[in-house]
Amino acid sequence: MTKLEHEALTRTIIGVYYEVYNHTGRTYPEYIYERAMINELRQRGLAVEQQEEYQIFYKDYRIGSQRLDLFVVQEVVVELKAVEKLKPRHKAQAYSYVKTVGKQVGLLFNFGSQEPEFSRVYFNPAKRAAVSGEKVERFTAPEDWLYSELAYQVIGGLYEVHHILGAGFIHRLYSNACYHELRLLGLEVKPLKRMQVTYKGQVMGDIAFGHLLVEGKMMVFPVALQNTRDVKLDTLKRWMGQNDIQLGILANFDSVQLETVLIRA
Repeated sequence: MTKLEHEALTRTIIGVYYEVYNHTGRTYPEYIYERAMINELRQRGLAVEQQEEYQIFYKDYRIGSQRLDLFVVQEVVVELKAVEKLKPRHKAQAYSYVKTVGKQVGLLFNFGSQEPEFSRVYFNPAKRAAVSGEKVERFTAPEDWLYSELAYQVIGGLYEVHHILGAGFIHRLYSNACYHELRLLGLEVKPLKRMQVTYKGQVMGDIAFGHLLVEGKMMVFPVALQNTRDVKLDTLKRWMGQNDIQLGILANFDSVQLETVLIRA
């Protein structure tokens, strides 16, 4: 019965999406489509929560909060985009929102594409795969690699965080989760909130940038970016050098597969 109710509900929501899509342009900001969707859904007698904040936990540890676009009748998460084309990371983001509220169904709608584009997202906790070390086992450090045992342990922790949270959260949540996970592994971890930026040898100031110092030997930089090329590795190397740290790991969680980049100062 629940499945049938969700099917009927999602059909109605999809119909609302087409109604709004067909009566709006393709260049509006997301909040315009969001307001139009809310109006149409409420006209159909459906209760809608907008931009509600939910607490995010990682292994019973609160790591922050997340806001959903729309939550319809406390059952279906609706995520809206206004982009040229939906990408896998958009679906991963919607999936993370569904997990956030502990529901099973989500809908991802795009208002920026030239043709209507949407995707259904399903989450079934009962079928969730157990955490395994498959991806970490494929990682083989060279014999002469600096702190190879520590790096292997840290990378395993990063994969654990990505496995549990998935893509779609903001940088701060991943940084907090990594801090908690590495501490659970028995490692000494110090959270660093700011990074000093230099230009041609002169300090220009510092910026807010959450990262971690592990065992006093390694820096871990959790990020949530569309492309890791947006990170200037030379900037990270200089910061590591200023702190006499020779090894760093840049971990990008905003992708279907965790991306890691090893950095030597």
